[in-house]
Amino acid sequence: MRKEYLTFSPPTFGEEEIAAVVATLRSDWGTSGSKVKRFEERFASTVGAQAALASSSCTAGLHLALTSLGIGPGDAVAITPLTFCSTVHVIEQLGARPVLVDIEPDTLNIDPVKLRKTVDDFVWEEKWGCRLKAILPVHLFGHPCEMDSVLEIAREQRLAVIEDASHSLPAKYKGRAIGSWTPSFSTPVLTWFSFYAAEDLTTVEGGMLTGSLDAIEEARVCSLPGMNRDARKRYGAESSWYFELTRPGINYNMTGLQAAIGLSQLSKLSQFHSRREEIARRYNVAFSQLSECQIPIERKDVEHAWHSYVLRLNLSRLNLSRDQFISELRAHNIASSANFTPIHMHPYYRDKYGYQPGDFPVACREYQRMVSLPLYPRMSDQDVQDVIEAVTEIAHDHAVTPLRAPDLPKTQMRPSDYKSSDGNEALRRDQPLKTKVARIMNPAFRRTFDLACAMMGLVVLSPIFLIVIAAIKLEGGGPVFFSQPRIGKGLGKFRILKFRTMRPSTGEASLLTSPEDPRVTRVGRFLRKYKVDELPQLVNVVRGEMQLVGVRPQVECFVEAFHHEYEELLRDRPGITDPATMAFRNEEKLFQAGPLEMQYVSQILPRKLVISLKYSQARSFSSDLEILLRTVLGSKGTTTTRRQVRR
Repeated sequence: MRKEYLTFSPPTFGEEEIAAVVATLRSDWGTSGSKVKRFEERFASTVGAQAALASSSCTAGLHLALTSLGIGPGDAVAITPLTFCSTVHVIEQLGARPVLVDIEPDTLNIDPVKLRKTVDDFVWEEKWGCRLKAILPVHLFGHPCEMDSVLEIAREQRLAVIEDASHSLPAKYKGRAIGSWTPSFSTPVLTWFSFYAAEDLTTVEGGMLTGSLDAIEEARVCSLPGMNRDARKRYGAESSWYFELTRPGINYNMTGLQAAIGLSQLSKLSQFHSRREEIARRYNVAFSQLSECQIPIERKDVEHAWHSYVLRLNLSRLNLSRDQFISELRAHNIASSANFTPIHMHPYYRDKYGYQPGDFPVACREYQRMVSLPLYPRMSDQDVQDVIEAVTEIAHDHAVTPLRAPDLPKTQMRPSDYKSSDGNEALRRDQPLKTKVARIMNPAFRRTFDLACAMMGLVVLSPIFLIVIAAIKLEGGGPVFFSQPRIGKGLGKFRILKFRTMRPSTGEASLLTSPEDPRVTRVGRFLRKYKVDELPQLVNVVRGEMQLVGVRPQVECFVEAFHHEYEELLRDRPGITDPATMAFRNEEKLFQAGPLEMQYVSQILPRKLVISLKYSQARSFSSDLEILLRTVLGSKGTTTTRRQVRR
């Protein structure tokens, strides 16, 4: 174990930066002057932009960008929920509305498909009394967004694009540097960079806005504040002190001290980036061998800035949470972080806009398994090796035995059914899943069997139905049955039928319930305990919407979070019961304090899907009968499965 604590992301300064600061302090001009102008020109040249405007902070640069585009009350800006809070705060402070769009599961950047749907919704109907005015894509952790799609959507609907490139110097998209879009597109495009202490290039605090000459000059006037002449033009040897105010601007000027540091750092940018790439490659080689982890993606048409190295934990393979993993790293004297908590989960935005964690399921799920590891140029090779050894040791110490489908005859279980050639589990997004549904039986025979059993069950259980209906009516009246949209075969929608167990909710309510949820009635608790509330789903079976044994149907937001897995499982109809249903028969008891949807998506649902996927690979008519029998008898699954759930 390391003797000294390895910090997370300190700046990399040398004697050159110190000398540049001292020289500026000894000069006659320490505020925004010739040094800032030189920094702006060199930066614009580096990224291939027409013009650049230095600012006191990155947040200030975004404020200038939005202000120069006239964004304010009555406007809306589309943005991802997975970003630093300042990105959204500025939109809010200007009186506009941030409109959140979920992310891609691989890059963690804004999802172009969901972005188009959001934009189309605004085109057909003005939402929340707002006009959609701009798109703000975030190049998260240094991996560029799918900019062709973003710019196409923006051009079609005449929207401005404001790139958050805080993490993306010197990233490239299809050979083109981030920040260089303005010369070739009619759509207004502005890009802002951060020079915070942890960034690839730092001035301790500061930022840079790039764009067209006209757009940058408009933003410059706002930053003076609102003055039509800057200090160099007012106090130079042959200048006049006179100026006029053309608008109520804000003083966002970068100082000469910041620019001096920035100029020195800019000369080292290539060297810094090469070292970051080298560290990222070493991490990738080491962590790609761990089935408990998922390494960052780098698409072939981009050049990653490697601002951050974000490892994602496969929580179904570990017996500890993300936060516990970070604590374990700290115990090894290694700092780490979990950037960023999705915007919709912060109290201010959650309370103001009524967001639920499941509203943006991909961002919610991925956040729960992200661990940002140290990555900065001044890390030594030994520092990198210490991180690799610590992560590997923690992953091995807390690995769990792979889940298996419970209660299947051993003759039907083969290792090749459950693992790919590299040994990873079923929940993978880099290769197709191969479900052997053809081994089960003739579909017509299975449908006939399910239909006969369901109709017989409805007849035999009709007295119980009458008793339950009477109990619900006596307790509080109201509707007896509860119907909710679910995702079924082929990802189509249908309405699942249950006995009502809860009081009607007002306003935004959680889709899930804890053991003490006050919405659940006394009769409802009894029905849920013995799963009697599920009996009306026999009607769904008769209708052909469900089968007796199959993956449980889910609400749309959860299916969207695990689209790949459900696309495979829902090639057939969902079912009333399966091994995952039995293993998590009382899953509400697993919930702890905090947002239930977040816990469900990150900790419970992945394990249920592993069980369902494995069962779908090896199921047979006899195993289906056994699952039905165990469900009727109230069995919770094998000892192995119960132990896995507790861990």
